[in-house]
Amino acid sequence: MGQPAIRAESLFDWDAYGRDVLAGAIPACRWIRLAVERHYRDLQTGHLRGLWFSEEHAQHALEFFLYLRHSKGEWAGKQFVLSPWQQFWTAVQYGWMRDDGTRRFREADYYVPRKNGKSTWIAGQALYLFAGDNEGGAEVYTAATKKDQAKITFDEAVRMVKASPALLRHIRPLRDRLQMRGKADRLEPLGRDSDSMDGLNPAGAIIDEFHAHPNRDVIDVLKSGMGARRQPMLAVITTAGKDLSSPAYEQMLYGQKVLEGLIDDDALLVVIYTLDEESEFSNPACWIKANPNLDISVYRTYIAEQVEIAQKKPIERNNVLTKLFNIWVSGEITFISPEQWRKCADPSLKIEDFLGERSAQGLDLASKVDIAAKSHIFERVESDGLLHYYAFNRHWLPSARITSHDNASYGAWAATGHLVSTPGDVIDFDLIEEDVQTSALRFNAEAVAFDPWQAQQMANHLVAENVPMIEIHRTVKNLSSPMKELQALVLAGRFHHDGDPALAWMISNVVVEEDRNQNIFPRKQAPHLKIDGAVALIMGLSRLIARPPEAESFWASSQ
Repeated sequence: MGQPAIRAESLFDWDAYGRDVLAGAIPACRWIRLAVERHYRDLQTGHLRGLWFSEEHAQHALEFFLYLRHSKGEWAGKQFVLSPWQQFWTAVQYGWMRDDGTRRFREADYYVPRKNGKSTWIAGQALYLFAGDNEGGAEVYTAATKKDQAKITFDEAVRMVKASPALLRHIRPLRDRLQMRGKADRLEPLGRDSDSMDGLNPAGAIIDEFHAHPNRDVIDVLKSGMGARRQPMLAVITTAGKDLSSPAYEQMLYGQKVLEGLIDDDALLVVIYTLDEESEFSNPACWIKANPNLDISVYRTYIAEQVEIAQKKPIERNNVLTKLFNIWVSGEITFISPEQWRKCADPSLKIEDFLGERSAQGLDLASKVDIAAKSHIFERVESDGLLHYYAFNRHWLPSARITSHDNASYGAWAATGHLVSTPGDVIDFDLIEEDVQTSALRFNAEAVAFDPWQAQQMANHLVAENVPMIEIHRTVKNLSSPMKELQALVLAGRFHHDGDPALAWMISNVVVEEDRNQNIFPRKQAPHLKIDGAVALIMGLSRLIARPPEAESFWASSQ
């Protein structure tokens, strides 16, 4: 079909939204600020990574929406007008390019509460990928675990086509698909329960309400089929849910780490509209943080009514938090926030400068096929008269796992030495044993704490070499006090590390499991979110605070 012309003067001042967020004129949560800052930062530095922004491609996508018409409600028959936030993210999603001339982003994850116009917007994206992207033989799918669910977005796209004479000239609505007249391009709904999901060659895919998916089957099938396309696009849009084991929650956690700079993933766009604090749900001034379409398609009177209901009926609170404010309902307790951890970083720290200082090591060898970690912690009385602690970590991973989907940054960390790649499919524990022996004896570590699981044979060898091995089982009894100590030291500015990005990632993955006596234990948020380096650090710290010298430990003095 004919394309909207790219005009010398832009029809959309899409950039205004981003500038207003940066200026504070539009209240935004932390994740939106980070996402907006990412765009403007990449405008300055993206070329170093082979990325560049094309105003023409951005405007092309935006102008496609001029063809669209609303199909129902108070705007039925009227031209679909993108809200400022939708203009901005549409331009960002489709305007960023790579040096090879293809799009930068291959996946866009949007976390947006209900009633913010997301279904209409995402249906418009489906039509753009199908009819406006100049992809030969485009296959585009609206996908869900059930075909009936996938048809919700698809049916909206069909209604938009039927309401637009310009689109109807080129698109033929059939029973279960849209077909480009005289071409093979098609848009259709797809469910995991469809007759077959094999042999797909999607150029684009739309997944609405990802939080309802019990697993990643649908996404994995779609991604595997996109390999033959030069610039495929997977667009995921969802509200928050109540299942913290769901793939949508895991994907959001991954996206947050991308926004925080803990993981490098230039192919992923992440946009999360929510509140900074759960308590903000009762503050009308904060509602726009989670609801970018406030006063456009979601109204203050409606939100106020729902908030009042939630305050009077606690049983309704979770529904309001998830559906209207995009807050995942959970009992998770964050251990140490990335901001707090970053404040403790000092890249100038060198382990060689701590010869002669009191120290201990922690060792986590949970598996031979996954990350193994050692943490060396030093103790020093600083000019304030208080004990300060300094940590240096080392992490090992089999080379066969470096390209694992667990973390796209494994390769970069291996290149910088923050992750030691060991040959083969399993870790050679002899390499770790040699490292522990050398460093423990060189720095006169008073203890090397280890869990006997997977490490007993190594411990026996090291004891024979006069390394002071101390058996520490990973139990609440052994880890609660050093975890609390580490939290307190970080908050007091008395804990320091060298900025190791692998350790920062693992610290950010730790959540607190608390028992009825307020004892705590480290737990990972999801299986692929590793915490081995953090556990090694906690174990090593446990030895230093177990028998403090002249100065009293921070945690003990605060009881």
